[in-house]
Amino acid sequence: MFGTYRTILAVMVVFTHLAGVRGSGSYAVFGFYTLSGYLMTLVMHRGYGYCAAGIYQYGLNRALRVFPLYWIAALFSVALILWAGKDFAAGYRTVMSIPENIWTALQNIFLAFPPSSDTRLVPPAWSLTVEIFFYVAIGLGLSKTKGTAWVWFILSVAYHVIVSVLRLGWAYKYHIIPAASLPFSTGALVYLYKDEIRALIDRLNLNREYIPHLLVALMFVNLEVSYLLGTTGGLSFYANYLINAAIVMSLSNRDSLFGIPGKFDRWMGEFSYPVFLIHYQVGLLVVIVLGMFGMGIGRQDAALAFLSLPVIAAIAWILIVGIERPMEIIRARVKAGRADGKNRLSQNGTYLRPNK
Repeated sequence: MFGTYRTILAVMVVFTHLAGVRGSGSYAVFGFYTLSGYLMTLVMHRGYGYCAAGIYQYGLNRALRVFPLYWIAALFSVALILWAGKDFAAGYRTVMSIPENIWTALQNIFLAFPPSSDTRLVPPAWSLTVEIFFYVAIGLGLSKTKGTAWVWFILSVAYHVIVSVLRLGWAYKYHIIPAASLPFSTGALVYLYKDEIRALIDRLNLNREYIPHLLVALMFVNLEVSYLLGTTGGLSFYANYLINAAIVMSLSNRDSLFGIPGKFDRWMGEFSYPVFLIHYQVGLLVVIVLGMFGMGIGRQDAALAFLSLPVIAAIAWILIVGIERPMEIIRARVKAGRADGKNRLSQNGTYLRPNK
């Protein structure tokens, strides 16, 4: 039951980038990292295993999940930049430009962005570089046992303590790979202690279907409090990390939620990744089209976000049907290790028939 949650996080990113809602995007990205730590540990333990063949299948499936849609989104950016002109596109988002040398081209093709990257066809793709790093680390066994996961988590906590004590900049707390180690390791521990968490939730009578709804509401309350107190990048940032860890815990053992059937949740979850990839481009498209009719609008304007959302949803649906669902069938065959691909791994580790 992670689908609706994932898409809520994606929309939070949209509102930071297109409407200028401070903190919303970074809070959502740490939620994505926590969920990825949980899911990647789950699929390695329950799906692929740590043998050479399993690691290979896992890596291939991660690549098939990440890259095809990303490349389509990058080509969408190229088309828009060529249409609007590089100066116009740069005025919309500085890093959104066509690579001018081999090095930046390779970075954009293979999602190998250094922290200093200033040319990204898909502006938020720097976070995919972080995700890929931890996909590899988890695939190679970083969360194979509770012992290694605890060492990973303790080192991650120590890193953030040092960053806070030394008052290092926001990049050290959020943008770079070591910063993301905390939510990824937390997600891994949530999976490894899934049974114990379930027993604790049952003992405390916290297994009510509305608990995840309350936690998501608390996430938004925390975001609002961060504005009022000016703690967006401080205490509220870490409170958000803890709230998202609690959300992942509360959703990890559920097949349905109050008001959200499982089938609807899976359908909603399909929108998360394409929305994340194309929202900047759709915002630019809306700016261009409105400009043609003499209606000027800029990025980080609430009106731009609301006008863009229906277009984002429509293009995302086209990508889901035309790219993502066919790729899911291929990924299912890779996972099954045979040509029929009758089963695919769902978000909670069970097997479902592929979309037809």
